[in-house]
Amino acid sequence: MEPVIDRKHRGGEERSHSTLDAYDRLAPVWSQATDEGPFNGFLERPALRALVPRPLAGATILDAGCGSGAQCEWLLGEGAEVVGIDLSPAMVEQTERRCSGNGRFLVADLGAEPLPIAPESLDGVTCSLALHYLEDWQIPLRSFATALVPGGWIVISLDHPFGPPFPGQQGGYFDTVLVSDVWSKEGVEVTQRFWRRPLSAVFDAFAVAGFVVERVSEPQPSVEALARFPADLSPVVGVPWFIVYRLRLMS
Repeated sequence: MEPVIDRKHRGGEERSHSTLDAYDRLAPVWSQATDEGPFNGFLERPALRALVPRPLAGATILDAGCGSGAQCEWLLGEGAEVVGIDLSPAMVEQTERRCSGNGRFLVADLGAEPLPIAPESLDGVTCSLALHYLEDWQIPLRSFATALVPGGWIVISLDHPFGPPFPGQQGGYFDTVLVSDVWSKEGVEVTQRFWRRPLSAVFDAFAVAGFVVERVSEPQPSVEALARFPADLSPVVGVPWFIVYRLRLMS
């Protein structure tokens, strides 16, 4: 008898490997090309940080999908004890180098299994543009809920569900669909695949995991950002591009 193959799981593994390969290739140029770039550095990240509850001194914060460590570095500068995780070993190496031995950093797949973090050991979680690589959010959101202290928080950024469609995007607004985009950064070109889903699906996933939505931000470029990157950010004015949520774990 032939073995039963979970094709959905296999497809998820293949996409995870594709994402891993892309970020390993991007790791050497990520900080230069993205952390100080128009979209991550000057549109999404200021909005995410504005929703992070203060003060952070003495708090233990997980940065889930830490990339090359810009958010971890900022959290450390705010006085937090930082744990960073990323799917890409090359990105984790960049984070360790950037944070100069401060913090604790792990290679982990958010969508594969519960995180290796002790229950009720975190005060908060930041998750910048990472969850949309996963079709199913059940494992990561439950991992966050288990690891947070009662009343703990998460700040999550995602592509805006009302944003412009990606090239070749199929299905309507109410479908959860896999999309792709070609990125070229400092001469490194990769194709990234991620999921778009309607707002109702996002809120349902948060509620099922035990979170309530406390704040929502839909960032627009600042005057300073527009002056620095007019060609990139002028088309974003008046357009929903990213969305940031602050969630609170229900008692």
